[in-house]
Amino acid sequence: MRRTYDKETNINEMFDYLEDQIKHSGQSAIENTYYYQNHEHKEMFLSIRGYFAESLKNPEVDAACYIIAMPDIYRHINIFELISPMDWIREDGRLSAPFKALKPHIQYLALAAAEAEGMKFNTKPALSLGLAHWNLEQLKIFWQFTAIRRKNAM
Repeated sequence: MRRTYDKETNINEMFDYLEDQIKHSGQSAIENTYYYQNHEHKEMFLSIRGYFAESLKNPEVDAACYIIAMPDIYRHINIFELISPMDWIREDGRLSAPFKALKPHIQYLALAAAEAEGMKFNTKPALSLGLAHWNLEQLKIFWQFTAIRRKNAM
């Protein structure tokens, strides 16, 4: 369970983010060119980045926000209980119930994102699993995740 202070800090950062969006609403943002599963994915991504304000400076957090904003994932997690975007995958050292509720192809995307953050699992690497099973849409999501994560290298 997260402390109230942590939640309050995230909420204050979210309001700062929203204020910044209003101030710069006339400017085109790179996020508008990203590949999204659907409109809901885009809207959730923009909202979640506001909650995890570190995503504005840290592409690794930004990329994790992109993954958890996928509707199939977002519907199963409570971001207000997370300290970082990928915390929901594990619970007491085991894969969490929300993770287990996902379809395997979506699990592979989540695992790939978690592995990119340095989490280790007792499974075949998620990238290997994903490349063997992802459809074109899931590959595009993974490619976009990779591009967001590496945007400082561009």
